[in-house]
Amino acid sequence: MNRASLAATRFLFVVCWVAAPASAQQASTFVEGEAASTSSTTTDAPRQISQERWWQVDLEEANARSRRTRNALIGTSTGFAVGAIFAGIGLSQCQEVPKEQANTYDSLLCNNAGKVMLPLGGTLVGLGFVGMLTSGIMLGVSNKRKREIQRDIRRSQYGRRLQWDIPSGALVF
Repeated sequence: MNRASLAATRFLFVVCWVAAPASAQQASTFVEGEAASTSSTTTDAPRQISQERWWQVDLEEANARSRRTRNALIGTSTGFAVGAIFAGIGLSQCQEVPKEQANTYDSLLCNNAGKVMLPLGGTLVGLGFVGMLTSGIMLGVSNKRKREIQRDIRRSQYGRRLQWDIPSGALVF
């Protein structure tokens, strides 16, 4: 950037920084002598949805969450299995070096396939294990939430108890 554009950018920044924030609510279409209208606008309250409908919405969300975590568990389990297969194939391409001849830190002598597949498989196994553990915990939590919602729905349908009804001002079942 040249000096002129840099100076123009700085000037624009300073002007915008100092300027007071404006909004459409600050603008007025009334002339000083004109009085504001005294009529008020009222809106109707939105139609209330029953508690059962909210539970159905919560149950649908819990089912979707449970399905996603179950799919994650299946995916990470598959990754774990593929990693174990890769590690097994890589290990089959290696031979153990006797301790007398092992002058390095490696006790395995692998060909190129073993050098690639063994670390790759080990990485997939490790990540798959962590993913299985976390998604399994998440699946348990989401299934617990789903069971709680289903229990609340059953209780609302079958187990009516004595409660205070505010609109009628009486005890109802």
